[in-house]
Amino acid sequence: MEFPMPTEDSVNKPMLTGWRERGELVLQHCPDCGAVTYYPRKICPSCWSRKLESRPSSGGGRIISFSIVHRGVDEAFRQQGKLVTLAAVQTDDGPQVITRIIVEDTSQVKIGGRVRLYAGSDRAQFPLPVYALATDDA
Repeated sequence: MEFPMPTEDSVNKPMLTGWRERGELVLQHCPDCGAVTYYPRKICPSCWSRKLESRPSSGGGRIISFSIVHRGVDEAFRQQGKLVTLAAVQTDDGPQVITRIIVEDTSQVKIGGRVRLYAGSDRAQFPLPVYALATDDA
């Protein structure tokens, strides 16, 4: 069973392509006011400029909140036989993202814990960017 897929359009295509093809989280940068934005939008939420540029993130961040989901998840998650860990991550680039943390031992997930974009060989199965616990304190 496959994970539910997002609908791709002209606004989110750079972000979805960046993840799918290169394992990157692509963020929008506003050249007019300097804001860095996630999720993809047509206009800058800070200054209303339409000149948003897509650039890859550094890939790192810190967990600011998380929840381990035991029930009520999509069939694709249940077939993995694992608990689902959802987190709010403060990226090193500025924006917060709601994402999944790919982890075997959920007791290792901590508020303030460092994460990196997931680079596992099975990354392609995830339709949106996901993270894993960082192996160092960088």
